[in-house]
Amino acid sequence: MTCYLIFKTPLGHMAMLYRVTPFAVIKILLPSQDKEVLVNTVKAFGRQDTDFHDNAFRVNESIIDYFKGKPIPPPWGWLEMGGLTKLQQSVLESTANIPYGGLRSYRDIAVAIGRPRAYRFVGSTLANNPFPILIPCHRVIRSNGSFGRFGGGSDLKRKLIELEAG
Repeated sequence: MTCYLIFKTPLGHMAMLYRVTPFAVIKILLPSQDKEVLVNTVKAFGRQDTDFHDNAFRVNESIIDYFKGKPIPPPWGWLEMGGLTKLQQSVLESTANIPYGGLRSYRDIAVAIGRPRAYRFVGSTLANNPFPILIPCHRVIRSNGSFGRFGGGSDLKRKLIELEAG
């Protein structure tokens, strides 16, 4: 059964889609100021339920902690990575290793995964990151220092980077 949890953050409402048995986070939806838009996005993923799971609340609390300025480790054992290739997983793992408040370029990530010219692949993988915030793709910028694209928009990316800068 696939369930969802919608929760409030300082930047708007977020949602988490998860499987109950065995527990796995399927997708994290970035903050939205319009809760109705978020609910419609959740509904677009198909039939969902609101069954509660303790692990979902643990992940939720981690994300809330992030917005309180606390670094959070990704809950690797609970992230549904089955639909990703090994190379895509390596991009997400390398991105997760960027320290709180740190920034890396798409090229830096490409070098870290042993594919120095695959920075566009890194960008496309992060554009489809199913676990934003938990895997901090907002910490990846262009080599020239500009933000680049972000699923939640450049304004949200800027706010997340500023939040971490203190």
